[in-house]
Amino acid sequence: MDPSLREVAGTGDTNALYALIRKDPYMLERIDQIPFIDTPLHIAANEGQIKFAMEMINLKPSFGRKLDQDGFSPMHLAFKMGHTKLVLRLLKTDKDLVRVRGREGMTPFHCAAAVGNSNLLFQFLETCPECVEDVTVRNETALHLALKNNHTDAFNLLHGWLRKNRRGGGKDLERKVVNWRDDDDNTVLHIAATKQQHQAVQLLLDSFYGLDANAKNSEGLTAREIIERVERQGLNISGAEDDDTTTAKIERIKKRTSRSERALIKLIRARNGLSENMLNATLVVAALVITAIYQSSLSPPRGLWQGDNTIPTNTTNLTTTTKFTLFHDNYSEYRTRVVFGEQTKETVFFSSRFIIYPSPTSTA
Repeated sequence: MDPSLREVAGTGDTNALYALIRKDPYMLERIDQIPFIDTPLHIAANEGQIKFAMEMINLKPSFGRKLDQDGFSPMHLAFKMGHTKLVLRLLKTDKDLVRVRGREGMTPFHCAAAVGNSNLLFQFLETCPECVEDVTVRNETALHLALKNNHTDAFNLLHGWLRKNRRGGGKDLERKVVNWRDDDDNTVLHIAATKQQHQAVQLLLDSFYGLDANAKNSEGLTAREIIERVERQGLNISGAEDDDTTTAKIERIKKRTSRSERALIKLIRARNGLSENMLNATLVVAALVITAIYQSSLSPPRGLWQGDNTIPTNTTNLTTTTKFTLFHDNYSEYRTRVVFGEQTKETVFFSSRFIIYPSPTSTA
């Protein structure tokens, strides 16, 4: 670029820009023909020269999507330098500038997620909702980036926006983004489990019915297995540690246990205490006991019969279902409570899984 044009862009002198254009009308056109270059818009964006930047993008809209030799667009540079007002002005001029893929496939939207800038994320989503579908060269969504960089507030915003999005196809979009896998086949649930972000794990399990909780990453691990491995590693740390580390652990133990921590402890206890076969066997025995009591007394146990006081005359059609899995393919809020041990024993044994079908002559 001509040094005089670079200086004009850096100082934001619009009058000087047009003086140069009068001398060389093809000056900006020649710049546009170069694939990777610092355009006058890049210079203005880097320096926060809003008026000059708006003038330049008016003259040459294509400059807004052009990358410099470091792989950054003008909006990338404005964001990087903290010129938020200029970022929003560029967004208002062309909403798709937030989707320009720069170095490593990072869009300005990805950059905001990676640094946890919730205010800009909200503005980007409101103006260009489609940006939530963009991925980096590592196949990461903005949700992946927020969790990988420990920005749980930004993740909560992104997740909440997906949950409350009322646009057509919002449900399918939510399912697609939350279950999206990066290059290591990690979903956001895998990332949250690996980073021990218990709040994010709980949020995903509690609020999203389309979550693929059984998804395995490139190591063949589900999120549950990652949690168990992390917990085991924490328990297997050698006792020969310095006093500071031991003291820190003692202090952590003494602190009040959060709801998410209790949920994880229940999960580990359940898995370490009983295998799935043992759980199924326990439920089979319980079902047989219930059946025997019912048939002998001709009166359903409390919690099974919800009709009036009339005793059914035919009790031969008794069906029990005893399958019990920690993570079911058809995920539901009920199964979330079962996964983390929050469902009471009474509810497990006297739930809708044990269904009585009365004979046609019985009183409803």
